[in-house]
Amino acid sequence: MKIQDTEILRRSSLFRFVSDEHFEAIEPLLQEEHHEFGEVIVKQGDPANSFYVLTSGRARALKIKPDGEEIPLGVLKPGDSFGEAALAEGGIRNATVRCSTAVDVLRINRDDFLQLVRRVPDLKQYIESTGRNRALQSFLYQFSNFGRLPAPVLRGMIDKLTPVTFEKGNLIIREGDNAGPLYVIEKGRARAFAGLNGRERNLAFYREGDFFGELSILNDSPRAASVEAFTDCQLLSLELKSVRDLRRQFPEFDKLLSERLARYEAKTEARVPLDFATSEAYSASAGIAFERSTISCRSTRWIAVRPASE
Repeated sequence: MKIQDTEILRRSSLFRFVSDEHFEAIEPLLQEEHHEFGEVIVKQGDPANSFYVLTSGRARALKIKPDGEEIPLGVLKPGDSFGEAALAEGGIRNATVRCSTAVDVLRINRDDFLQLVRRVPDLKQYIESTGRNRALQSFLYQFSNFGRLPAPVLRGMIDKLTPVTFEKGNLIIREGDNAGPLYVIEKGRARAFAGLNGRERNLAFYREGDFFGELSILNDSPRAASVEAFTDCQLLSLELKSVRDLRRQFPEFDKLLSERLARYEAKTEARVPLDFATSEAYSASAGIAFERSTISCRSTRWIAVRPASE
């Protein structure tokens, strides 16, 4: 391996804090590869069996939607790496990386890495942590408004996120409780509702990338609504203190939450989206009869609803 490549590796986000001893153990595993402009280095959906570091050139990370549309995730330059999750977890690639110029990379095969971590277990834990942070950054960029935050702000937020799960039907937030965490939905769906004159009033419906729970933090008030797990939910929790710390430390984070507060319409009842309305469990518990007419609202299909008693 070239001396300049070693220097690039040592400056990369993955290897910057690796001890000299661990780095010397990794070096023999690195294999040089060259790719021309336009070539695909890794393809979304393929087996995740290797990790890469760019040493020259530029590439783009892309998410390919089912209809073929490409969502840019970021530009990769010398010192940038991808595929950390492949080393620790395997599975399949969740993004495509395509060369924007001629590119040189260094590659580590997963099988070689697993043999190494049997001797150095601490190295696997370090790689898993780095890969998890990278995956969260990609998720927030693709699905959430938080993805528009500058990279230092986003990294500061990711460091404070904690994964939590709620089973279908359980309350994530209860109306009237003290202010608590802000939540981001990583997987699943949820609905916010409040009691009014003995009936439930739907306030919002949440999907992947949506966040909730910020209102009581911003207003320093009790929870104004309940949020129920409409399906099994995998969430990212940001504790109240962490939200306040991020608001003080990063004006961009504070602005994003303040914009949400300005748009919040507590007195507006939310219409039921079609993917929520078609659940028999929801229609039975909410006492709703569904009309045949549907309303198209941008890219989301809504179904008109009326209380069963009407």
